[in-house]
Amino acid sequence: MYKAIFLDIDDTVFNFKKCSESALEKTFSTMNLNYDESIFDVFTEIDEGLWVKQKRNQLTVAEVLDVRFVHLKEKLGIDYDSEQVQAHFGNLLGEQCIMEPGIEKVLEKLSSEYRIYAASNGVLTMQKNRLQLSGLRKYFTDLFVSDDIGYAKPDINYFKECMNKTDLKTSEILLVGDSLTSDIAGANIAGIESCWYNPYGFENNSEVEADFEINHLDDLLRLLDV
Repeated sequence: MYKAIFLDIDDTVFNFKKCSESALEKTFSTMNLNYDESIFDVFTEIDEGLWVKQKRNQLTVAEVLDVRFVHLKEKLGIDYDSEQVQAHFGNLLGEQCIMEPGIEKVLEKLSSEYRIYAASNGVLTMQKNRLQLSGLRKYFTDLFVSDDIGYAKPDINYFKECMNKTDLKTSEILLVGDSLTSDIAGANIAGIESCWYNPYGFENNSEVEADFEINHLDDLLRLLDV
């Protein structure tokens, strides 16, 4: 019987694309750089490619953050201080908390029955700030974020460190997340049951299988009979 939910943050609690686009546009404005929507498309391609490498343990989270705006500058052929742009973007992203549909109601109901832990690859201060600004922090027992934990999903050591911070058994946890390669694969490695949040109805063409699949966050309440 589950006692706790390990809940991914980006694209499960917050809509990461919308948050990122807002932060990038504001970053370019702050730096007095010309911006149009095509720049976000280029950034997304670079960023997603780097995160794929991170999930394969080819890059650390810190390395992804360090190089993505270097690659963007080279791709766009414009001149800026990539460290300064990354700093602005990180600060502004930490202020963006555009939520996934229905998440607040789901968290309110789940928190009455289960302990909820954030399980995120990212930066602790950023995730903490976004949850605080959105009013959602009160629903979480603790935040397990990769830069604080020292490892990132799907690394088994990430889950070992998370488990060390709780009194839970693997059989008492359900992990919920949108990423097959990070959330679901990591849960499988750790022996934790998982639920794939798949709001766009993507086909699963990978070898990674979740125990459950939902297309709407409300479905999680029905799955857990809350």
